Amino acid sequence: MVAAATGAAGKKESVMEDLLGPALASKGKITKPTASAMAGKEFVLLYFSASWCPPCKSFTPLLSKFYEMYNNKDNNTLEIVYISSDQNAKSFADYFAKMPWLAVPYDAASNTRKQKLATFFQISGIPALIVLDAKTGHYITDGGRDQVTRAGTDTEKYKEIVQQWRETEAVPYDQATFGKEKPPFGIGTIISFFMRNPLYIFALLYMVKRGLKHLAALGKDDLDDPTIQAAATGEL
Repeated sequence: MVAAATGAAGKKESVMEDLLGPALASKGKITKPTASAMAGKEFVLLYFSASWCPPCKSFTPLLSKFYEMYNNKDNNTLEIVYISSDQNAKSFADYFAKMPWLAVPYDAASNTRKQKLATFFQISGIPALIVLDAKTGHYITDGGRDQVTRAGTDTEKYKEIVQQWRETEAVPYDQATFGKEKPPFGIGTIISFFMRNPLYIFALLYMVKRGLKHLAALGKDDLDDPTIQAAATGEL
């Protein structure tokens, strides 16, 4: 995944084509060749998100404002690619329709790719924003979400973020240390964990049910205790 490969026609794929696939989803069910989508960009931001995630719904509008400042006819600095954790194609389409950037398509082959990307970049919770050098594919930071969140809607701080990326040495994946800037543990991390591991939901429900039965049994034993009965009737 991390090294450029040779396609079926013998043409060598770019780093981004190898990473994200040959084409990306755009608006109106249109696909866009990955190579042309990344042409002239400085940075590629991988946005791991999902429609069912409350923190994602709060973060997406902030990220949209940031994106619109750095992806327009006068500024071609970056591209964002949505890496979806949606549960079905309709959820993906509805949520992606609210985004101004591109996405890894929602199909069987791409879903396998998305799972590999999440594992490779050690995504433990969403939303997450990985920043890469668009030309080399080298890793810059996994702290994009925190940076954009702190900036809010302050465009001067947006400029500081991009300048910081320019000053950060981009490193090959095998030299990157992922997780140095993980988002704080919170509801998004918990929801993401259970959505990826649904069997744990049943295990949790089973434990809660057993616990309630145990408490009910303790209560019944207390009611049968003569001392407690006497105390309740005032006979002690």
